Amino acid sequence: MIVSQPTPKDFELSRDFHVDVGNEGFDADEMAAVTPATIGEDNSRGLVGKLWPKNRQVPPELQDLKSEFGYQSHPLLTNLVDAATAQGTALDGKVKGSLANHNFYVLQCGVYILPGGGETFEALKFEVRYKGAGVATFSMLPGPLTETKFKAGTKVDVGVNGSMGFGIPEISIQNAKVSADAKAKLEATFIYSFSYELKTLVVDSYGVGNQFCKWVMHQGKNLRNDILFYPVIITPKSTTGFECEFRASFKIGHSNWKSSEFFLKPPKKVSVSA
Repeated sequence: MIVSQPTPKDFELSRDFHVDVGNEGFDADEMAAVTPATIGEDNSRGLVGKLWPKNRQVPPELQDLKSEFGYQSHPLLTNLVDAATAQGTALDGKVKGSLANHNFYVLQCGVYILPGGGETFEALKFEVRYKGAGVATFSMLPGPLTETKFKAGTKVDVGVNGSMGFGIPEISIQNAKVSADAKAKLEATFIYSFSYELKTLVVDSYGVGNQFCKWVMHQGKNLRNDILFYPVIITPKSTTGFECEFRASFKIGHSNWKSSEFFLKPPKKVSVSA
């Protein structure tokens, strides 16, 4: 199956975020990772403690931002086993062997960033936490090796294959949309295909084998518009839906500010089902 990208209207844009004076979003190591050390500092960790101490005072100009930010209104959960069966995609032997007790889903989720007033988004942390026994991340995009496969700022066709991992199809999605033969060849190998754009040069990805997944994205100037994430999720066989909690925090800079600042978006809970 070929999946379309969400449009701006599919996100809940608002300005309901605030300076993260409690450092609840990015932890100290993550703050250091997205903050280059400067001359006179031994490391970024030391700089973090000086620039962003907990319970710091918030300058007036940081309390009335012009940018908007929103979660995807209705994250899309797809049953990969049902899709593979319907279109005849071959499944890996290990995946087949687990189907008596497990099922596999892919979740399309993300955020939309609309910068305003000269504000620049420098880093983004996005988390998904699953509520449900036995629900865990099996694979994820972007993943630990994403930077070796994709060039930031360019779109590439991506798919979930019979191993429940991600790969790059030889048949383009554009060809598959206009040719039944090309579509059949694409679906013979890939269960779920879509166009993907990596927005930053660096992505730190965590969560495989756990009841969460998270990404820290930084370096580059493309943190804007839709930014999408695709975890493949393994569940008990009987599970057809579960609750997700989405969390987002980000670092914003401005040429008139003394330094960039970290912001926190209230979390969003959504029940998803296929």
